[in-house]
Amino acid sequence: MRLPIQQQREIARLHFYDLRTSNRAIGASMQISPTTVGDLRNLLRAQQLTWTDLQALDDEGWRRALKTHDRSIAQRKPIPDWGHVHAEMQRPDATLEQLWQEWRETCPEGVGYTQFSVGYREWRKRQHVVMRQVHRPGEKLFTDFAGRTVEVRDANGGESIYAQVFVAVLGYSNYTYVEAVATQTTPDWVQCNVNCFHALGGAPNWVVSDNLKAAVLRRERDIIVLNPTYREALAHYSTAAAPARARKPRDKGKVEVGVQIAQRWILFRLRDRVFFSLTELNAEIQRLTVALNDHPFKKLDGTRRLRFEQTERGQLKPLPAVAFELCEWRYQVRVGDDYHVEHHRSHYSVPCYLAGERVDLRSTKQVLEIFRGGRRVALHALKDRPGEASTLTEHRPLSHQRVLEGEPASLQAWSNGVGPNSAKMIRYHLEDRSDPVNGLRAARKMRELARTYGEERFEAVCSYALPLNMTSLRNITSILSTQADLRPRPNPQPQPMHQNLRGPDYFGESQ
Repeated sequence: MRLPIQQQREIARLHFYDLRTSNRAIGASMQISPTTVGDLRNLLRAQQLTWTDLQALDDEGWRRALKTHDRSIAQRKPIPDWGHVHAEMQRPDATLEQLWQEWRETCPEGVGYTQFSVGYREWRKRQHVVMRQVHRPGEKLFTDFAGRTVEVRDANGGESIYAQVFVAVLGYSNYTYVEAVATQTTPDWVQCNVNCFHALGGAPNWVVSDNLKAAVLRRERDIIVLNPTYREALAHYSTAAAPARARKPRDKGKVEVGVQIAQRWILFRLRDRVFFSLTELNAEIQRLTVALNDHPFKKLDGTRRLRFEQTERGQLKPLPAVAFELCEWRYQVRVGDDYHVEHHRSHYSVPCYLAGERVDLRSTKQVLEIFRGGRRVALHALKDRPGEASTLTEHRPLSHQRVLEGEPASLQAWSNGVGPNSAKMIRYHLEDRSDPVNGLRAARKMRELARTYGEERFEAVCSYALPLNMTSLRNITSILSTQADLRPRPNPQPQPMHQNLRGPDYFGESQ
């Protein structure tokens, strides 16, 4: 019987409600054929079931009790193993028609091609079960870059840049944060996350991101290697990363929808605008993001901001006292034999026993930290100019410390004996330079030059170089080798008088 179960139940209810009611009356009230009503009432009488018995049955039990199974062709004829059909369909060039033909050769009495196709599609729908994700307040923040970019022109006519648009969406409230940055590199990615946390006033339990290199360096089945700068930033805010699985779009479905909404709500409205700076662009993005968060939901009550303020903000983790400072990591940097490491063309000391070893460097805008085996072994202020060195006394071997304690005094005493200009030159390198280590080295080299060329010659060169502010070791070496101080200096030629000279009377008051 093809009559739906709901109608069968209603016919049974009316039948037992008043056994005297005619088939025509029941059929008219339900707009079905009296013959169909009569067939079902005959089944009820034949099975000798009461309404109480029938009420307790589910749909399948009802069909078994009344023997009202659908007797359509598709139900009577054999059907294939849909799991096997599905596995075969994954193979290259497979078609349903070809698989049906092969199956019919082994089962000629089976369903036709139309029922075969319909049955397979229905089977696939039943397999495609998706778990609805329920997000608790403050649990997850979904982050990603939008696929579209925004042109930012150079006001001076230079080359334009195409700003990347960062989008973050809170799982519970759908509260959205949007920011434009120059690139998708690690510094910009991390700074976007930091700015987002501070805009929200807290951090979630988990940050769900895509697998871009700025966030994930390597991902295997059971291993996720995060970008160290990104990991350190999340740790600073007491949160952690939960990167979406590859080829699993539902892991980050929330931000995919958020990106789509941001592109339609924000980027589309900016399509005809011309921007000349990221600051100008972000001001407009912020204005439109406020409007987005205040816009009422279509299927929920309230707005993103209302749900965020009422429920989710209080569930975020509090911000640390100090904002995260962006840093750069360098790993396995070799320490030189002079117990210094090179970083951006400057040199920084480590304890002398680490000479020749490998260390890790962490630099911010102000300081350089040096780590060995996870323990910090040195801390330096970053040098402003390349070529400078930062050496801490406690890093030197005792023998070096003893030499340095006495050597400057001996160098100064030597220069005093050579002459006043030599003394002034050596004093500058020992006392006035901002990098005393290099100053000491220069003073040593100058003493060697004086011994090579003669102290009298060195004194003469110093007297020539000091007025010209030529104090570097390279300058002194060049003068000594080229004898530039001994070359005759050209006498300035006086300008002859001519009619275009104005004279002093021109600038005075007329008498």
